[in-house]
Amino acid sequence: MAGADDEFLWEFLVESYENLDELDRALVALEQDPGSRPLIASIFRTIHTIKGTSGFLAFTRLESVTHVGENVLSQLRDGHLTLTPEITTTLLRLVDTVRELLGTIEANGREGDVDIDPVVAMLGDVLEGRIGAPAAAPEPAVEHVTETVLLEEIVVVEADGAVE
Repeated sequence: MAGADDEFLWEFLVESYENLDELDRALVALEQDPGSRPLIASIFRTIHTIKGTSGFLAFTRLESVTHVGENVLSQLRDGHLTLTPEITTTLLRLVDTVRELLGTIEANGREGDVDIDPVVAMLGDVLEGRIGAPAAAPEPAVEHVTETVLLEEIVVVEADGAVE
């Protein structure tokens, strides 16, 4: 059974490294076209895949850092954040940290003592608006409201039965 586990781990590492290489290229392309939804979606899927598999393999630190990265990418994808050079730098730090964690896992089968706290803090700062800037709020749609006022005839009936 250990052989099957080792094979699964090896496939995870190979696929993750390939995805990170693709992610590096996508981030460079995204710098040229910061609003590209397909590029952001591709980067999101890569981080999401690494996060999901790392959770399955109980690599909790890798799962934690990719989870926060996924949240930032989700905000970019949904237009709640706009890519800035500072956010790009933060995403590149995420990739470097993920690559470092994968290298440690490859070397000894464990995550080791790779410090994820600085990049998690940076990603948190992006989510809190302390790094980069939120996307400009879309202009509210102007609705034309037509108001209809109904006038009712008020009939007052006096106590003696006379109508006014």
